[in-house]
Amino acid sequence: MTTTPDPATVLRDALASFSTPGQLGRDELLDLLTVLGDVQAVLDAVKLRAAGELVARSVLAGEENPVTRVGHSSPAVLLAERWQVPVPAARHYCVVGDATAPRVSLAGEVLPATYPALAESVATPLASSNGAVGWVSVEQAAVIVRELGKAAPACAASDLAAGERVLVEHAPSLTVTDLRALAGQVRDRLDQDGILPRDHRQRQRRSLTISTTSDGMTHLDWYLDPESAGYVITAIDTLVGHELRNVRFHDTNTATATATGDTTGDDVPESRSIAQIRSDTAVDVFRHLATCTATGVNSKPPVTVIVRIPLDTLQSGVGAGKIDGIRTPVSAGTIRRMAADAQLIPTILGTHSEVLDLGRSHRLFTRAQKLALAERDGGCAWTGCPHPPAYTEAHHIRWWDNHHGPTDLDNGILLCSRHHHRVHDDRWGIEVHENVPYFTPPAHIDPHRRPRAGGRIRLPGAA
Repeated sequence: MTTTPDPATVLRDALASFSTPGQLGRDELLDLLTVLGDVQAVLDAVKLRAAGELVARSVLAGEENPVTRVGHSSPAVLLAERWQVPVPAARHYCVVGDATAPRVSLAGEVLPATYPALAESVATPLASSNGAVGWVSVEQAAVIVRELGKAAPACAASDLAAGERVLVEHAPSLTVTDLRALAGQVRDRLDQDGILPRDHRQRQRRSLTISTTSDGMTHLDWYLDPESAGYVITAIDTLVGHELRNVRFHDTNTATATATGDTTGDDVPESRSIAQIRSDTAVDVFRHLATCTATGVNSKPPVTVIVRIPLDTLQSGVGAGKIDGIRTPVSAGTIRRMAADAQLIPTILGTHSEVLDLGRSHRLFTRAQKLALAERDGGCAWTGCPHPPAYTEAHHIRWWDNHHGPTDLDNGILLCSRHHHRVHDDRWGIEVHENVPYFTPPAHIDPHRRPRAGGRIRLPGAA
């Protein structure tokens, strides 16, 4: 009698050659990570179909209901127990499985899934917008379902399907965080009327709670709406960037050096973490507010909050804008209110994200030019780098020294110090197409030299 082998045993045997990663070389280890990601995607596709079926049967009455049959209150709780995952992760499987499973009408007719493009993407590898091939993960799919679900009641089915296709197309080349930002833009494009109520809800939720820990530290729980966060985060990031670029010297007689103004000596590398620098600069803001009323050579660097809004949105007053450094969009009304502040620079964008108006422009990489680069790149333009504009420096795409590249916007890109060095050391190629920077790795990193999209996450064709 022939017995069917256990699927887990078959899978384990198929992966047996990868069971000793300590014996693999560098490139072999990288290949293994890719293979395991593909295997996980295949397994997740099967798990999603099973989760979708479980959700469909969880509404049945009596013994046919698998959830109540084993004494659970919901499909997510059952999956959390069977798969040994947290309930939120199990809930993702249920939500995505239900949204990507075929539906049945009251007449018994089989209908397409609620999100058919997403259903195909979680089962089949896709080519993303920049040519990369990959899967839409369960976590990414959960983001897409959640954000499209918020917009669904307020938009036409055809518009919802178009938004779904945009997100599915870009998901394989984005991190979950970046996809969440793009999905938020799609949601707001589909449901512009929902922006104002969300602004109000977020404003109502603002709070600052101060407590003292058992070891005497003061702990702040600070929840900020996007408008307020624009001022706070921009100020802190500007000061942190100033600290990171500040030259420090060491002198054995600190008192003497300070009194005489003699700051000669050896460079002292920054020993604080970014989190510690953020804390110190935030304290400096409040210390300056409490004690300083005059400006002079020791004053803090200027802090400028940038608000970005498409020209047609500014004119109509309907839609959303963005505060530089803050992921959550805000209403056009909020942008107009903030623009009354003299310390703001409103950046007006055209239909292809080109900068129409950004104040005065000067030669070389001036402050105005760096603001324009920040508008295009959003901070460090390297793929997936989270560093804001204040942590970056302007890099010549065609190198100034070797290639005699000009110092203009078409030849500039923002990079943090780490990725600036990496571009120079490994000689990555950089090209900008339609305001999107693409980084081409050297052959020793990727023999196929496939370009990787970077820069700000934005809707295709959107300002």
